[in-house]
Amino acid sequence: MNQCILLFAFLAFLQSAQAQFVAPRVALPHVLVKGKMRFFYDTEGLHAVDATDANGNEVPDQVEDIATQTQAAWLLLIDGLGFPDPFLGERFRGVEFLDVHLLSKGKLKSNGITYDEIQRFKRPGDPDATRSLCFDVATSVKAPTNLTPAHELFHIIQNGACFFKNRWYTEGTARWSERALGLGGVSVGLKASWTPTEEAWKTLDSMAYEAAAQFWEPLALQLDPKGEIPPDRVPASSREMKYVSGEPVLKDLKLHGWEVIRDILIELRASDTLAAKERKLDRWSEAEQTSPKNTAYIRKTVEDVIDRSSGGIR
Repeated sequence: MNQCILLFAFLAFLQSAQAQFVAPRVALPHVLVKGKMRFFYDTEGLHAVDATDANGNEVPDQVEDIATQTQAAWLLLIDGLGFPDPFLGERFRGVEFLDVHLLSKGKLKSNGITYDEIQRFKRPGDPDATRSLCFDVATSVKAPTNLTPAHELFHIIQNGACFFKNRWYTEGTARWSERALGLGGVSVGLKASWTPTEEAWKTLDSMAYEAAAQFWEPLALQLDPKGEIPPDRVPASSREMKYVSGEPVLKDLKLHGWEVIRDILIELRASDTLAAKERKLDRWSEAEQTSPKNTAYIRKTVEDVIDRSSGGIR
């Protein structure tokens, strides 16, 4: 009896938590639709965006710029460079939309948050079975000077590629990916030095964003010192995209290591399948997705891709 009571209490807690997650997002009254991407926002109250509308199209410039950056990142990374399309992968097949919500930073406590679960928001006008992927962007973010939308989109790509969510991998490669639209292919002043010792490998699980400059960018720079994106891999539409101010979204054609990082993401799908089999997992719980046990599988994938790359450096 006590077990039944606890189970019902737990299910009630989950339903309440889901309702609290859905409510503020469904309450956003305005939407800007760009293909499969929908950008939800408010112009009043706690979650109000900047109302400036310099081009007079009745969409706040802030919303338009966030949508433009997200689109440009998708076009370049997925359509141009061949990163895995999350809508086409096994995990998210059948999902209809990528929903982006602009919410106050006071609520989010960060510039952006991405969710890896399929959402059923049951928005007015959507069929009951409509499924979405989603991320949130803080209303303090101004896309021309902040690459949070592109960063969060890369998390969506990662989530579609595999179940691993170790932060040295997810945040490290997402921070690297910001260079796709930003200036330069790696951080300013970074020196190529990718020869991780066993001790260095052991420190990775304590890292998050800093893994970009300490691991992923040195790897990218050493394997791909030129860091040039071939012009024919850049969709014309993304090359021509501009923020409302007229500033181009794509700053240059520099991105060190894009082929290597892309191949690592593609091959991690097989790696998480192997990890689940060897660890006898019937589902990827949050604890398993972030487990330090995943690092060995990610490392093996990284090393295998490097060995196949020209001029392998291990």
